[in-house]
Amino acid sequence: MFTRWPQVYFMTGGSMEPAVMAREYFVATSPIEHLRRGMLVIFRYEDEDGVFHVLRRLAGLPGDTVAMLDGRAVVNGRDGGWPFRIVVPAVSRSEYARGGNLFTWGPVIVPRDSVFLLADTRDMIGWPDSRFLGPIPIAHLEAQAGRIAWSRAWRRLLRRAS
Repeated sequence: MFTRWPQVYFMTGGSMEPAVMAREYFVATSPIEHLRRGMLVIFRYEDEDGVFHVLRRLAGLPGDTVAMLDGRAVVNGRDGGWPFRIVVPAVSRSEYARGGNLFTWGPVIVPRDSVFLLADTRDMIGWPDSRFLGPIPIAHLEAQAGRIAWSRAWRRLLRRAS
């Protein structure tokens, strides 16, 4: 039997809008009980600037086929149905994206022991996610997001971060 530990995180930018807005605090728990498509998870990302705990949407499980069409996630041939936004539609290309196009690519098969994570904001502001990094090892997942703990918009308080 495991104990789940709550932690409070601060969303620094708009990469997960509309699910979690910039400057909102949200509660997350670890370890993650069960991986599910569409859930919000925090993964550990490390680069030359340091270690970051990044909130992203779990779009694909091991063995899933993931693609994107005009910003909409397609998993195993079906629309993921998750909220997303494109801030600057004209900026669809990036040399940093694995396929070059941020909004339309794939399909990609998620390897065993990995997941496919996406930002809800599909522009470059969504970096880093699997469009740039490829599938993320399950071992790098640290927590699952729960509820909004503080927001300037009082209607969002205690709302599920999803």
